[in-house]
Amino acid sequence: MSVEPDLPGTPLPIVWSHGSAEIWPLGAALHDLELRLPDGRLVRPLAEAPWQGDAEIAADATIPAHLRHLGGEWACVPFGRSAADPVTHGFGTDNPWRLLRNTRHGAIWEVVYPADRPVERLRRDIGGVHGHAAVDFALTVAARRDATLPVGLHPILRLPEPGGRLEVQGRYSHGETFPAVFEPGVSRLAPARRFTGTDALPLAAGGESSLAALAGEATEEAFQLFGVDGQLRIVYPDDGYAVKLTWDPQDFPTCLFWLSAGGRSARPWGGRFRGLGVEPLDARFEARDGAGVIAGGRRMRAGEVWSTKYRIAIEPA
Repeated sequence: MSVEPDLPGTPLPIVWSHGSAEIWPLGAALHDLELRLPDGRLVRPLAEAPWQGDAEIAADATIPAHLRHLGGEWACVPFGRSAADPVTHGFGTDNPWRLLRNTRHGAIWEVVYPADRPVERLRRDIGGVHGHAAVDFALTVAARRDATLPVGLHPILRLPEPGGRLEVQGRYSHGETFPAVFEPGVSRLAPARRFTGTDALPLAAGGESSLAALAGEATEEAFQLFGVDGQLRIVYPDDGYAVKLTWDPQDFPTCLFWLSAGGRSARPWGGRFRGLGVEPLDARFEARDGAGVIAGGRRMRAGEVWSTKYRIAIEPA
């Protein structure tokens, strides 16, 4: 086992009228988010891996850093496995960021990419919204060279307990399942199939299943929604609240869903992780050599600086 020092760094706490969270230097990722509903209930909407704090896993450099400390929300530039960057989800995902400025309720972070990458630097501005159960984010990308960059956001929401209800509300034109078998021997969705709603996802064995039903089984799935208008509500009816994600649909015209319901058994997963990635994305997946690969993205020119803003909030269901 290759060993390296623990990477998350010292968490920076943020607190405001309706919530609290931590920002970790690794990936400038938001973790341990807690938000307050109007009735006073506290909700922790983001998933966190059960192996966080396991010293042996944290020191195992054979596992990507973001998987050793999986959970919360971060930015992926470039998203997925891309020719623009050998690191899955980009250099900024697996490396520490520098704190530029902070207040009690927020902070600005920056990471400089190696000289051989088309991305020069990223900046993230994260802050709790006074008077609201919400967090506002701004992401800025500076390009070093011309490149087409698949860019995405990566919040991982908690899943209800098996059997619990889960609904996706929002406008979109259609959905498509992952173009290849997402997790061989585990995934149940039929690859490369079009669908109209997350309550009728096509199964490889025939028939359909809802997202909530799949979340109650040991599986790993991915599908993408197209024509999204920049707002989605993930509703937990049994818990009486919804997570609302808001973004600019011109910046992220699709949304990738990653359902991880204990279906991965390799280290560090061990069948233990449960979470729902709801990931606004400028890219799509296509089949190549029997696998699903990332395609397209945001076209950037050398010297260009691009920024986008988005929000994560909770509200009564």
